[in-house]
Amino acid sequence: MSTTFNELQRTQLAPHPKNVRRDVGNVVELANSITAQGIMQPLVVAPDLTQRPDVPLESIAEFQYTIIAGHRRFAAAELANLDVLPCVIRADLNTEPKQLEAMLVENTQRTDLTITEEAEAYQSLLEFDGYTIKSVAKATGRSQNLVRSRIALTKLSEDAKVKLEERTLNIDQALVLTDFTADEAATKRLLKVADSPNEWAFQLAKEQKAKAWLENLPRLTAELQGAGVEIVDRPEGPAWQWTEWRVSYQTMTVAEAVAGDWSAICDKREPEITWLKKRPAGTTPTVQERTPEQIAEEILQQELTRGLATAAEVRTEFIKNAIQHPAADKTKAMLVDYIIQRHRLDDLAAWLDIALGEGQEEADFAKRDKGVTDAIGKLDLPQLVALMHVDQFEREMYMTDLGGWRSGPGWQSTESWRGRLGTEAEQAALAYHRAEEEATDD
Repeated sequence: MSTTFNELQRTQLAPHPKNVRRDVGNVVELANSITAQGIMQPLVVAPDLTQRPDVPLESIAEFQYTIIAGHRRFAAAELANLDVLPCVIRADLNTEPKQLEAMLVENTQRTDLTITEEAEAYQSLLEFDGYTIKSVAKATGRSQNLVRSRIALTKLSEDAKVKLEERTLNIDQALVLTDFTADEAATKRLLKVADSPNEWAFQLAKEQKAKAWLENLPRLTAELQGAGVEIVDRPEGPAWQWTEWRVSYQTMTVAEAVAGDWSAICDKREPEITWLKKRPAGTTPTVQERTPEQIAEEILQQELTRGLATAAEVRTEFIKNAIQHPAADKTKAMLVDYIIQRHRLDDLAAWLDIALGEGQEEADFAKRDKGVTDAIGKLDLPQLVALMHVDQFEREMYMTDLGGWRSGPGWQSTESWRGRLGTEAEQAALAYHRAEEEATDD
């Protein structure tokens, strides 16, 4: 590495035309600091690649340099009217890819570099001969997976990039959107619900299902035709108007369709096969005349039914993921919600040592309920499990009632405690009722 230190005139320096950071931000405070203290950390500069080759590097006063690290300090120095700046001169950075690589290494260590800026910098390096995902990762000290995923983000729409920088779209969502770069409409639908986790999951499931269907459509069509299934054009009008066809709403395999002599509608309009067959001549049923409103209503019901099926898939996947890969914060939120929804808040208050006043107004009850809810939210996971374990708090009032220890239908108030609490008094109560039952049987 060829490195020297020198103080250079501000007029000898220029921001790099491909600076990784597009915006240096507000530098007023930094300019004030430079005015009072000077520049505490030197800039890192390299030879200007547009410099005339006949100007020797030793001619410091005439040589021009481009900034590799310190664009904010340079902007602040301009604001502070500072003429001379301390600089570390990297003569070895004498090609554009070397300079980009050095800027990228410098800036990826900074927390204010945006994800899209980082992604575009990796992509810029890849455009030079000899650079690969592997070499970029090695040069910048990042993993190949991270570099690969960042580069994928360069394919995002401008709207998606803006939302990513504004943090209204997270990195996981952005990576998902890279699968839909060829589908502008799907991207817009997903961006619209990006700030709502439930809506995002539901819309994503719909888009992925539709995308998979379209990608699989040529293969599926070829498979059906190869097996001897006739592919039928979709008739005009809603399904109930297909009086010449009998439609099956049962799912079936290709083999079952061939055996039953079913034809198939397999197109882009709906992400599923519609099985149907011609009705025998003279058996066409009479279809009741429907108004446009009735037709619209039935179409809506079909769409809602498909939506509910997708929602059920999303919900099932969410529950499976919550069970198999639990996250502490989500687990706690679920426990808190379960406890609050299952029990009356005034029943919970006693277990949390929250006193209940008498003759309170409605506003006082609301305040008390909030106090109980807040107290539950402060419990840790073991405490929440213990609170949840008491199945129904109203049963506790019967624990001091001898009749509450009677077994059988209608006497379940102490059922969950039997066999767990082995005090002499409880065992005596159970024995008392057993003796009564035996006497009755006799």
